[in-house]
Amino acid sequence: MPIYGPDVINFEGVNGDRYWFYEPFAYTGISDIDERLSGFPVAVFLPQNRPVEHTPLVIGLQGMCAPYGWNAFIVPTLTQMGIAVALFDTPLSGERSLVRSFTAVVENEIKPLIERDVCFDTKLLLHIFQQIAVDIARIRNFCCERYGISDSRLALFGVSMGVLQAAYAFNANGLGERLLGTIGHANLQSFAQSWGHWFLPELAASPFGGLAEVILQRVKPEIKPLVKILQLANNLKYPDEHSNACNPMTYIERVEPTRRVRFLVGANDGLVSKQDAIECAKCFGDGACYVVPGMGHGTKKWGASFVDHVRYFLVTQLADWRN
Repeated sequence: MPIYGPDVINFEGVNGDRYWFYEPFAYTGISDIDERLSGFPVAVFLPQNRPVEHTPLVIGLQGMCAPYGWNAFIVPTLTQMGIAVALFDTPLSGERSLVRSFTAVVENEIKPLIERDVCFDTKLLLHIFQQIAVDIARIRNFCCERYGISDSRLALFGVSMGVLQAAYAFNANGLGERLLGTIGHANLQSFAQSWGHWFLPELAASPFGGLAEVILQRVKPEIKPLVKILQLANNLKYPDEHSNACNPMTYIERVEPTRRVRFLVGANDGLVSKQDAIECAKCFGDGACYVVPGMGHGTKKWGASFVDHVRYFLVTQLADWRN
């Protein structure tokens, strides 16, 4: 696989190395779209004054269509603890996006797919989840080969949809000793049930939704991608072959009871159900969920900021990995 670089990158005052990975993969079968989705940036940050062979690694994923730079705030926290960090863009996000808006507005990111008659469905979502797991394994091996990070301690960190993507790699592929998720959890089916108001995905998937799609195509075509997202959410609620395969909880029995799973969710989160996160955590042998009063989906109603809560969460959950 071609790997280009490195170039110098700086996140939150910490210098790192930025690479470009490229591995062709047929996500859609349309060559120019697959070309854009197959290449992606990887940023690696090393701690100072710790032997690399004894350095743990955290690989972080952002939310759906969110650029990897939005995880920059975890870099100084972890490197000061003596932990290396690797961040990368997942398909449809950041520099791996088809529009490169860097806004994480999902309906804008998938618009080029809809315009080319690509189905934004559970089959495509499964391709994305599977390839992200492959990318995580590649990045872990790269850090070992390029930097000598041979320590077995690997944690996967995710935000929102990034929790599900990290959990898929953790559960299905056995990657990582720890799974640390914020404003999300590992159950794709219940996650989909809590997206938006419950009746919207149902309506979008109904015959009325099909009629609305035809009307919107004529009157307000820019809303069509949103209808597709709601239809996908509905399909995930009632698993088919592909949605069941990309649900991390399908592979829960592969997770050894010694592998730690922790979720951090907000009591005021309108997208992620705190009760679903709590129940999901209970399915793991060493699982727990912490609910933060006043915190929403990356926002706050009152109290400390989302960033501050996540930093504290990482410090407490990786304290025994500190230099």
